[in-house]
Amino acid sequence: MSYKTRADFHATRVSGRNRGIYDVRGDRIGLSGAEFQDADPHQSRCYPIRFLPWSPGSSVRGIAILYAEELKATMRGRYAWLGAAVVLLAIGGLATVGTQDTWLDGYGIVAYGLVPLAFIPFAAGAIASPRANRFVESIFTAPVERRDWLMTKVLVLLTIAAVYYLALVPMQLVYTHHVGLPFLLDRFLRWTPGIMIASIAIGTLIGVLFIGRSVAAPAGTGMGVLLAYVGLVPLQELLVARGNGATRSAHIALASPAVLLKNALGFTLAVGRVPATTLLTWISLLAVVMGAFALAVWVFLRAQGVETWEATRAQRWTITLAIAAIVLLPIMLADTNYDRPAPAPNLAPVLRGISGRASGSLALVPSGGQLPARCCSLLLNREDDPLGTDERTQRDMLLLLPVDATQTVTGLQVQVVGEDGLEIAADVPRQLEAHSYTRDAGPAAADGHHIINGWVARVPVTLMPSKPWDIGGNRYPLNVAATYRVAPDMETHKFSARGAIEAEVSSAIYEMGAASSVLPLICLGAAFIRWRRTR
Repeated sequence: MSYKTRADFHATRVSGRNRGIYDVRGDRIGLSGAEFQDADPHQSRCYPIRFLPWSPGSSVRGIAILYAEELKATMRGRYAWLGAAVVLLAIGGLATVGTQDTWLDGYGIVAYGLVPLAFIPFAAGAIASPRANRFVESIFTAPVERRDWLMTKVLVLLTIAAVYYLALVPMQLVYTHHVGLPFLLDRFLRWTPGIMIASIAIGTLIGVLFIGRSVAAPAGTGMGVLLAYVGLVPLQELLVARGNGATRSAHIALASPAVLLKNALGFTLAVGRVPATTLLTWISLLAVVMGAFALAVWVFLRAQGVETWEATRAQRWTITLAIAAIVLLPIMLADTNYDRPAPAPNLAPVLRGISGRASGSLALVPSGGQLPARCCSLLLNREDDPLGTDERTQRDMLLLLPVDATQTVTGLQVQVVGEDGLEIAADVPRQLEAHSYTRDAGPAAADGHHIINGWVARVPVTLMPSKPWDIGGNRYPLNVAATYRVAPDMETHKFSARGAIEAEVSSAIYEMGAASSVLPLICLGAAFIRWRRTR
């Protein structure tokens, strides 16, 4: 065992049988047949190296050694574990908050769609950083094939992507435990790995194209591509929703791998149409991913030196045309025949005639509660907390009868029926209550004028929503039908109204919070242990 100081890494050139690859910063090393070991914690600026004999044997063994060392080096950074903990805490926090609403609409799109695209700038910086710190100079003199080194870097990026994918599993298990595996989540689970592979391919190409002493240029370019790809997703959804999916602007949106893969998998995020055919879309997506990987490898091996471009005029034109083809091929080739109805994302019922912004003649209040000042949304508990699924909740249903309080109402009979898993047990109506409305806020009478002072019927009900299709934001429709007579003619009048109540899996927020905190706590523990060892 021998120790080398940081200055030795800048000055030493190792030759002969035991040559290795040194990081000039002294933070990491990639070796073929050599093993890097962590520094002695008592030698603050020394780095121990143990050399093993090298032989030009199988490339697979060399790649395996490089892969292991690069993977160790990735987490050997001072803030690597802390950064991983922050990312996982952010994702877990979003997953926990998302339980209070439709989980897949909020958390799902971010965790399964947007974050995987962030591998574009991440991969670009990871590939370009060796040139910025001059570590790549060793690749041209050490007994390691350049293609092996590049392949190792890509494998490390794919490993990090796989770890991120696995980090989403605890939250996914909580979700599927309560609601099963809906169609949209099934597609998300296929969408995410495809996006990450495409992002790593494009990020690798960006990282290879930049030669310089700073990672700002490739990272900035990767971030610009990321923002463009993210922005094209809602643009495509908007154009398809308006019937303009085959226009020139909609074709431009197909430049995003996220849009291509979404179309190829046959699902949407908000609209009701998907392409009727997907063959050309799959071909375009494969061409983008394989083309980006192939071009990155060819440029790195054939068109570049240590710190400068060594491309001929023909090679420069080839690179330019290849990049143009990667961008333009999906725009010109992918399918745009949005003629097939999109599958339903889950088992949520269709709320016909019900909107959270519309007003009606029903209100849901706590037992004995008064009519709320802001009345009356068709989503009956919009101003209240969602009900718990598989839990019995007692409330009072208030019916705003279109009858003036000066008239006598008799023979009131009310029937309340829930739909799609909502069970409702209604008691007999209580004594009618008079209520004064603000101008034009009361129910409309038979002649069209709004009641100023009218009768309100109170019906105690017990509600139990079941069979949820999401862990939050479940809206169950219900129907109310009533008959009554009004003196003095005693003619039977009918009252009919429709509304909905919102429910959630009440325990999901605690279960999701616990599941999403396990991995961040492990990362924080690893960061603390590393800090104690290296301080």
